Amino acid sequence: MKIKQIIMTSLLSCIMAMTFIACSDDDSNNDIKIPTLSPKEQWGPTLKGDGEVLGAYPDLYSNYWEYTYQAGQNSDKILCLKGEYPHCRYFSISLYNDMTGDVFAGIDDQDISADNGSTNPFVATTTGKNYFTLYVVPNGTPQSVIDKLGSENVVKVAEGVNKVAIALRHYLGTTADGSQKDEYAGVELPAITALDMNLHETFVPEHVASNVYKVTSKVFTQKSDENREMPFFLAPVGRYYPNNSTSYLYGRTHLREDSVLTFSFIPATVPTKPEEYRKAVTRYWSICIGSASDTRSYMSVYDAKARYADGKKATFVVCLKKNPKLSAIQSKVNEMNANGEYVNLFIWDSEKKNIDGNPIGEIVAVMYRNILPDREWKHSIATMTPTAYKDDTGEPIDHVTDPDKQLAHKALGDYGPLGVKVSNDDFLQ
Repeated sequence: MKIKQIIMTSLLSCIMAMTFIACSDDDSNNDIKIPTLSPKEQWGPTLKGDGEVLGAYPDLYSNYWEYTYQAGQNSDKILCLKGEYPHCRYFSISLYNDMTGDVFAGIDDQDISADNGSTNPFVATTTGKNYFTLYVVPNGTPQSVIDKLGSENVVKVAEGVNKVAIALRHYLGTTADGSQKDEYAGVELPAITALDMNLHETFVPEHVASNVYKVTSKVFTQKSDENREMPFFLAPVGRYYPNNSTSYLYGRTHLREDSVLTFSFIPATVPTKPEEYRKAVTRYWSICIGSASDTRSYMSVYDAKARYADGKKATFVVCLKKNPKLSAIQSKVNEMNANGEYVNLFIWDSEKKNIDGNPIGEIVAVMYRNILPDREWKHSIATMTPTAYKDDTGEPIDHVTDPDKQLAHKALGDYGPLGVKVSNDDFLQ
């Protein structure tokens, strides 16, 4: 497959070279000739949320990069990531056990202290270039060595993790002036360098192939796909390189030509400036629709682009492109919006071919995503109890033992969605 060839070519270029841009002022190892690559060559290729390649239902408005190395073979090396704060709604750095996909450490943008002379733009409104430095220290690194780094931005490799994937995430990246979308959020990717335990310059560990490129959720059918109602559950933390600072509500159903899926709820309010970030009930939200046949995302809308208003119910309508009454449904939605309602229409093309050459199908998964949800907010989805997604003992609906905590429309009231499939005629009336 052509796209896989491109990914592997990029990976091989990373694997065959190492880089160094000094984080230390120590010059005792000036005899060492350390090869240099640009940061873009150090990290893997951009994993685009809207690239229709990644599994596990990624957000369409996010970009990811990974740097993976054998931590067990480099237990005497401290990694240093030095970069410019990106221009985006949210970014984070997370560490994963690349053998399992489990997250074990990470740091969010607002918690990354700025270098001297810089300001963290996710804490206070600022202009110009602002920089940060972050260290990844091996398990068992003496505290005395960590103290000498003189940084608050230190993450530790967990005990027993021999292969580490470092993931960098951007959401809604733009150019520096915010005028347009930008793949790298208007900055260079962080430069990766290495120090030994004496804080001398040393070679960066080899960038090895990551299992993140193999990620996909399990694909299976559910009898509940045929039910009229589509309840939303809190997704359990999975083993698919999750963003540890995000909570998700999910539901899935089988779309049919003679009906439409609708759900209404009050979305969380998002902040408008960095000074509001820490006290916000969530940093960002989106509705994302993916195909249950391949667990890839194909349609989405995020807070600033959705039709909604703070404290008001927003309605989301999903129907098949081949629905015989599509034109009338579109006219109905336009009429509702003209009358002051907040209605968002998704037209699902079930016959669209994915990169494997197969139709994406009629069974969809709907995700409501909140980044950094405030767990103290009474309507926060993070307060819900997750439900087993699928195992040998049944489907999620079979594991509901506490509906007031497991079903979004019961746990969150007007702030929790419940999907319902209604006939074309009923919707139009």
